[in-house]
Amino acid sequence: MTEIVIITAMQSEFNAMCKLYDFSGDDKFAVAAVNGHQIVLIKSGIGKVNAAVMTEYSSNLKPDYIITTGLAGGIDQSLHQGDIILADKACYHDVWCGSPNQKGQVQDLPPYYAANDEAIKKIKEKAPDFNVGLILTGDQFITDEKKLYQIKQDFPQALAVDMESAAVAQVCYLNQIPFLSLRIISDVVGKKEQQQQYEDFWKNMPSNASKMLEIALSALLSG
Repeated sequence: MTEIVIITAMQSEFNAMCKLYDFSGDDKFAVAAVNGHQIVLIKSGIGKVNAAVMTEYSSNLKPDYIITTGLAGGIDQSLHQGDIILADKACYHDVWCGSPNQKGQVQDLPPYYAANDEAIKKIKEKAPDFNVGLILTGDQFITDEKKLYQIKQDFPQALAVDMESAAVAQVCYLNQIPFLSLRIISDVVGKKEQQQQYEDFWKNMPSNASKMLEIALSALLSG
């Protein structure tokens, strides 16, 4: 039985995670045994459709958890590059199906997809410095401050944006599989050094990105 599936979007993310354990496979799909538990690592590609396709594929493995991990852009000015976000829920920032639906809500589905509460508690016990909150997903790399302002108006409690988490969460919801999103902040939208932060991110942060996953897996696989 596959106990945990980890989905990353980019090759650089996948490669960083591969260094954690003795994974065997190729540059898109790898498997490792960790303390008697089977871990599957998958590269989905960037964006909602790619993420959804690979999450649906992963659901056939009947895992205990599906985790989407990698980088995210911070949209809360209290955040800094390298901060960790553990989503308690995920939502789309670029979906509008008209009234009476909420912003971000796909009609006939929940406006927010909740992450697994028990898993969040286990991880927070191991890593109290992880930030827990809402992560937003859209098929856009956000650099425009006007766009950021509109997103924050719509979702004032949101901490970060990415291009996969809500899509993974939606498929997990439909398949009744516990979902988690664990993200490291690559850049903070609206800060003047944002573009340079993003460009420098994978030169400076790959070890931290993989370390956050190691902490989470340690929490989930203990006991």
